[in-house]
Order: sequence, then C-alpha cells, then structure tokens
Amino acid sequence: MTTDTINLTLTPAAVALAAADLIEAQGKADDDYYDETFGLPPREAPVDVLGAIAIVCGFDPHAWEDDRDATGHWRLVLDTADMLIDFLALSRDDAYVDSLGAWSDERDAATVVRELRNAALEVLG
Repeated sequence: MTTDTINLTLTPAAVALAAADLIEAQGKADDDYYDETFGLPPREAPVDVLGAIAIVCGFDPHAWEDDRDATGHWRLVLDTADMLIDFLALSRDDAYVDSLGAWSDERDAATVVRELRNAALEVLG
C-alpha cells in the first residue's frame, strides 16, 4: 500500500480565519503579543492579532521582534498582516506593531475576531 503525500498551502485568508479562531478560543491580549500573566504557553494564552498570526504560521508570537527576512513561512505571516492592513485601511508606513498591533489593542476581542473573518471572506469572495 502506498501513501500519497498531501501538500497543503496556507493562504493569508486561511491564516486570518485560524487567527480569529485562536483569539476567540483563548481570548485577546492587549499591549503584547500574548498574555504571559498566568504562565500559559502562547498556544493556550490570550493573544493579540499579531501574536495569533505568528502562532498559526508556526512561530512564537514574539517572532515579530526578530529581524527576519520576508521569505519562507515568514512571508505568509507578512502577507496576512498586509492583507489585514489593506482591509482595515491602516497605514503601510507604520511598523506592524504600530498599525495592526495598535488597532488590535484598541478593540475588543469580538471586533478583532469579526474583522479577521471579514477580511478573509473578502479575499475568498
């Protein structure tokens, strides 16, 4: 018996939907990529929008602080953030933490989850 290999390609829309699910399940953090208050690992703690995107793509939420090039799986993280910035009409001139991160900090969890899903649905059309 042979087993075929299945290659899955994540899209920014799929990442946004998974990030929405993560925030909905774990709660939303403010002023940091994830809430370390209770000593939970990032996948179990409340996260902000940037932290959720990083986690869904297989990175630590604080990966935004690293100097990364825009290749490989990190490209998917950046493409998802860019998709959201465009959907929300935020500034592309600001750093991600100053645009998308600040946007997340200023909204409640329900709004962040709704807008992540709306952005994904617009792309999926």
